[in-house]
Amino acid sequence: MQRGLLLLKPYSLVKEQKFYLQLILGVTAVVVILVLPFVFFPYNRLRAPFASDRFSYSYLFSAVYLMPFYFVHRYYLIDKLLANKKILYYLAAVFVFNFLYMYGIYLISVNAEETKELLNSKYASTPFYIYKGPKLFSTGPLTIFLLVFVISGGSTIVSRWYTAEEKQKAISQQQIETELHLLKSQVNPHFLFNTLNSIYSLALTGNARTADSVFKLSTIMRYTLEESQTNFVPLQNELKFINSYIDLQKMRLNQVATVQFTQNIEREDALVAPLLLIPFIENAFKYGISTHTACEVNMRLEQKNNQLNFTCTNQVFPNQRVASTGTGLQNVKRRLELLYPQKHTLTITENHLFTIQLHIEL
Repeated sequence: MQRGLLLLKPYSLVKEQKFYLQLILGVTAVVVILVLPFVFFPYNRLRAPFASDRFSYSYLFSAVYLMPFYFVHRYYLIDKLLANKKILYYLAAVFVFNFLYMYGIYLISVNAEETKELLNSKYASTPFYIYKGPKLFSTGPLTIFLLVFVISGGSTIVSRWYTAEEKQKAISQQQIETELHLLKSQVNPHFLFNTLNSIYSLALTGNARTADSVFKLSTIMRYTLEESQTNFVPLQNELKFINSYIDLQKMRLNQVATVQFTQNIEREDALVAPLLLIPFIENAFKYGISTHTACEVNMRLEQKNNQLNFTCTNQVFPNQRVASTGTGLQNVKRRLELLYPQKHTLTITENHLFTIQLHIEL
């Protein structure tokens, strides 16, 4: 199974967070609609709320009216009117919804039997009687409507913010995928150029292993063109590729050069980025090998507990550094930044020896 970019995880996390936050806001709106009438609607506190016809009908009307309003406001009024800068239409629509709600509660209150009883009470004519009957814009229903209005608008704002986050992350991921593809496309010709130089040197000396080296090159190039097109490959596949390349390079070496590649692998199926180590190995052969002076290239690769450590040490021959363009090292540094952000350390030291030390958290 191939593994995608590590940056896909935040994208999935954003979608999950968006879902749960929208769920919380929706539940909050339902709670406001179903619970707050017990706080803001008038009824006799000494009796059960639904013993009052006025409260019962007001409560039922509020639930039936405000729940659809929550979704109409969120998905239509904001998206179709406010988002299209039809502000006056939007404000007018909200006012109409508010008025109809308040008027509905008012009609229920006016026609309720207990309201008529209070207005016709024998105490209604006394100077200390303060009940004046229902008001069109009473505080309780207005408060509940405004709360539902705010929650609905807030839910839309949150949804749009998370959608913008998703788009931004998708754009970033696409840019990274494109950059990685371009970086890989640079590795292939750069690698081929260096390998062909090695085979050319064999051909010039009439080495009998030239044909064998061409065959190894075809095997290596098949890997770079096929398997390495994914972001991650099994470590064992990458090791076969590296070993084939080292064998190919050894064909042109004489007895003054020594190459050692030590491997200590715990899991060969561990996933790694392809073509990540080859630029370091290429440089070691290109700039650390002499045909006249005794030289040595030491490489060590360890994989254990999801940790990958690679070390490469070779001598430095200044006259061979002139032709370097630095393409390979700059390329691999950038790929490490993209594929293993904050999960790798790369140390390059150059004294009498050129040493690469790479640590990766897989």
